[in-house]
Amino acid sequence: MSFQPTATVPFTIIAVGAGPLAFDDSPDLYRIRIKPEHAGDGPTTKYLVAPNTSKTLTGPDAHIRRDNLISFDTVPVGDWVVAHLALTAADSKLEIVSLSKPTPASLEAIGLYSASPVWHPVTIPNAACQLPGSYQTITITTPSGAIVSVPKPPPLQCMDYPDAAVFPAPPGLTAAPAPSSVVCITEWIPGHDLGVGADSRAYERISARDPTLSPRFLGHVAENGPGSRVIGYLLENLPDSVREAGPADLDACRAALGRLHALGLAKAPLRRHSFLVRKDGSVLLQGPFVGEGSAWEGGDTVTDRMAAAMESLEVVLATSPSEYENREARLLRMVDPERKRALDAFEEAHGLIVPFVYWQESREGGGRITLTLEQHGVLAKEFEENGFRWSKELQEEAERRFGPSAEGVDE
Repeated sequence: MSFQPTATVPFTIIAVGAGPLAFDDSPDLYRIRIKPEHAGDGPTTKYLVAPNTSKTLTGPDAHIRRDNLISFDTVPVGDWVVAHLALTAADSKLEIVSLSKPTPASLEAIGLYSASPVWHPVTIPNAACQLPGSYQTITITTPSGAIVSVPKPPPLQCMDYPDAAVFPAPPGLTAAPAPSSVVCITEWIPGHDLGVGADSRAYERISARDPTLSPRFLGHVAENGPGSRVIGYLLENLPDSVREAGPADLDACRAALGRLHALGLAKAPLRRHSFLVRKDGSVLLQGPFVGEGSAWEGGDTVTDRMAAAMESLEVVLATSPSEYENREARLLRMVDPERKRALDAFEEAHGLIVPFVYWQESREGGGRITLTLEQHGVLAKEFEENGFRWSKELQEEAERRFGPSAEGVDE
C-alpha cells in the first residue's frame, strides 16, 4: 500500500547512485533537492531509497530506465530526509511507502555516514556553495570536426576530486583575511565520506601543527546545514598566486613533503599539481591526504606511501605535459565517439565496466582503451568471481595480459 501524504511539493533529482553489484541489499539512492521556498525550515536535500537494480538494469541506457522507475513528481512536505520506495505490483514503478526523520542511524543504515568529527568552528550548508548562473562549460572541437560542449576543465586546486569547484565565499566564514572565493570539496556517495573525513582530519593536524604547509581550512560543509550530515569542507582559494610544481622546484617540494611526513601524513596520489608553488618559491601541499591506520589494496601502509613518494618525486616533477596541462586533451578523449562505443559495448555485454578500462585511459596505462570485447569479458568474469573487488593481484595480472606493452599477451 502506498504512502498517502497530506501535502506535497515538487523536487528535482540531482544524482542517482546505483547499489553495488556485489551487495544485493545495498539500495539504489536518488538524491533529490527541494527548493528552499518549498522546504520551509526543513532540509532541502533528501534521499529516495529503492531496491537494488544493478543486476536487472544493465547496458548504456540503465541510468535512463532507472530514472523512469519513479512514478511521482512530488514528495511529502516535512523534516524527513529518507523516503523508502517499493515497486508497485501493477506497473512495476516505484512509490513511497515510508519516511525516516534525519537521524544518524537512518542515514548510516543506507551507507550515508557523516565525515566526522567536526573540529572547525565553522559549518556551512551545502546550499550556500553555488556557482553564479548556469553550470560552467566550454566549447571544444573534436578531431572529427564536431563542436561539443563539455564541463570546464577543473581549476588547479580541484584536480584530484570528483566533486570540487570554486565558489564565491559564502557568508559565515571567520577566517582573516577574508577570502573572496573558496574551494568546496564534497562527496555524498556511500563510502566516499571516508575520503572526505580522512582529508578533514589531516587538515586538522596540519592546521594545528604546521599551518603554512597547505591552503587554509575554512570550515566544514554539511548537507542541510549545522547538525546534519557532513559531506565536505572548504579551503582557501589561491587562483592567481600559485602554480603547479616542476623540475626546478625539486628541493622545495622535497622539503614540503618531508614536513608532511613529519606529521604522520602521506600524499596520494602524487602529481605535479599536488604542490602549489607561490611566487616567492615557497611550496604548499594539497590533498588528498591519508594518515596512520589507513591502508591500500595490497597492504601498503602510510609509511610505504611516504617512501614511495620520496623515491618517485623527481620523476613526478619531470612529467610533461602534466595532468593539469593535459586537461583539455583529456576532455577531448572523454567525448571521443569511439570511446563511448567501447564503454557502451562493455556495459551492454557484461553489465559493468571493469576498473582496468579506466586504468588504460590513464598515463600509466597508455592513455587509451585497447581492450577488446572478448578481453573485457574475461576480466569481468574474474572481477565477479572475486566478489566485485578489483584487487592488486587482478590489476597486475590484467597488466601482464592486456597492458599497453603486453599487446594482449595470450594465456
